[in-house]
Amino acid sequence: MEVGPIKIQGIIPAMVTLFDEAQRLDEDAIRAQVDFLVENGVHGIFILGSMGEAAYLSEEERNRTVKIVVDQAAGRVPVVVGTSHFSTRVSVKLSNEAEKLGADAIMSLLIPYFPLTEEMIYNHYKKLSEEVNLPIFIYNFPILTHFDISPETIAKLAEIDNIVGLKDTVLDGNHTRRVLELVPKDFVVMPGSEITLQAALEAGAKGAIFGTSNIDPKPLCEVYKLHQSGNIEKAKAKMQEATKLIEVMTIASVEFGPSIIKNAMKLNGRKINTTVRSPLPQLNAEQLEKLKFIMKKLGLLHTS
Repeated sequence: MEVGPIKIQGIIPAMVTLFDEAQRLDEDAIRAQVDFLVENGVHGIFILGSMGEAAYLSEEERNRTVKIVVDQAAGRVPVVVGTSHFSTRVSVKLSNEAEKLGADAIMSLLIPYFPLTEEMIYNHYKKLSEEVNLPIFIYNFPILTHFDISPETIAKLAEIDNIVGLKDTVLDGNHTRRVLELVPKDFVVMPGSEITLQAALEAGAKGAIFGTSNIDPKPLCEVYKLHQSGNIEKAKAKMQEATKLIEVMTIASVEFGPSIIKNAMKLNGRKINTTVRSPLPQLNAEQLEKLKFIMKKLGLLHTS
């Protein structure tokens, strides 16, 4: 299926899904977070990814979240919807429902039950491209899937018209650089880890998708703007400020990610409930103290 030129690039936070104390969707808080991100200069919003706890939401809850975010964004920035699943068939269904609800693009990660192979990955995205009208982003996250999609497979998928980009959440910048060497120039590659940001931008990445941008996206937006305008040295000088929030993620292992982000948002002055959806763990008292210390060190602890 052919699609028009993709405009989705830049700083696109992987938005958290906010709940009340009973783990129900908190519509008011979700709408407020959309406004916060847009008003702080982001270029798009990615919902229902790993930080969005999509794997723990029902199909009805996923669709309601899409409806809320699309309505609140109101065309101010594009909305990319995560449609990841174990099943390609279900991912297709979620993607088509997202289109009906006004999404601008979808991003799908093939969640493993049985171990993944390159052939399974290729067939998943090929089927999506045949059944879904929206632009499609590949999602590579080997820490979660225990499978790192090869640059060669990504390049092969990039030949398909409506597969338009990649979120590459890896710790080795060489993977992202190799992808950028192989794919067409208009293919939108965005790192999902602060660790690889500078190398990725220098190699031709067109933005970034970070969970930490929920807390404060402004410095990252500034670096991207400088990079886009050709002020590379100035962008490098501000890179540490733009990526400093990665330190909050060091207080606990990956399954604590959503809880870390939500608690950091609250420590930064946001009036939210920090509940995560079971079975994800909440930060304990010791971890919260560590987070508070880091937020204070970074100058992001709200004290009033």
